Amino acid sequence: MWYHAITDFGEDTRYWWNRTREDLVNELVLPLVGKQIRAVSRRGKKALFNFGTISYMTIIRSKSKLKRPASGKVPPELKNKHFVQENDATKEFLDELKILSASPESRSLLQQSIIKPLKQIFVIMKFGDPILDSAYQGVIKAVGEEEFKFQVLRVDEIRDAGQIVHQVLDNISKSEIILAELSGERPNCYYEAGFAHALGKTMIFCVRQGENIHFDLTGYRFIQWSTEQDLRQKLREYLESYTSKATDEL
Repeated sequence: MWYHAITDFGEDTRYWWNRTREDLVNELVLPLVGKQIRAVSRRGKKALFNFGTISYMTIIRSKSKLKRPASGKVPPELKNKHFVQENDATKEFLDELKILSASPESRSLLQQSIIKPLKQIFVIMKFGDPILDSAYQGVIKAVGEEEFKFQVLRVDEIRDAGQIVHQVLDNISKSEIILAELSGERPNCYYEAGFAHALGKTMIFCVRQGENIHFDLTGYRFIQWSTEQDLRQKLREYLESYTSKATDEL
């Protein structure tokens, strides 16, 4: 597989073609992340290029090498709109950028967040509250596992040794759905929900009727429930809609 790139900086465009994935990462992605100035070839001569000036980048992938029509000319495929659209691999490299630009301790979480997630609903909520614990066991876990065949997990069910915070973030990163039950206004629950939202996870927000919703989430749709039966019905409707849509996209 061969990789190519189109980069725009100001009113100019620079093309890169016939690179291996590793070469393109080293020659383009790493300098772009680091906003480096590096030596490049231009018309057969060495020149300095400021990667920090790049404003747009499109990555293209092809099974065979592209042929340059003449010295100093760009392969015509890279100027062909249909070829570029059909072979666009930019998202793959955006995921690469996420990992490369993260701090070392965050990279494993980001790597997990961009691979195929587990068929798991990870639940963020206050525990030790009799009403909420009953809703978790009798409704959230029961509906998710028995009716929709997801694994449903809450952090207090994890038996592995290790820091709780890391276990929470780890499971958020690798789960398909995050259910955030925010009754009780626990700051850690809001933090964890924000982390999940930043990763682009599918979110289900829940709160008991009469509870406050912090202003920064008031624009999002919440399942507001008063009884377990109420929560069961609304959660079932949400998961039915979600799984139906996921099936249609296959």
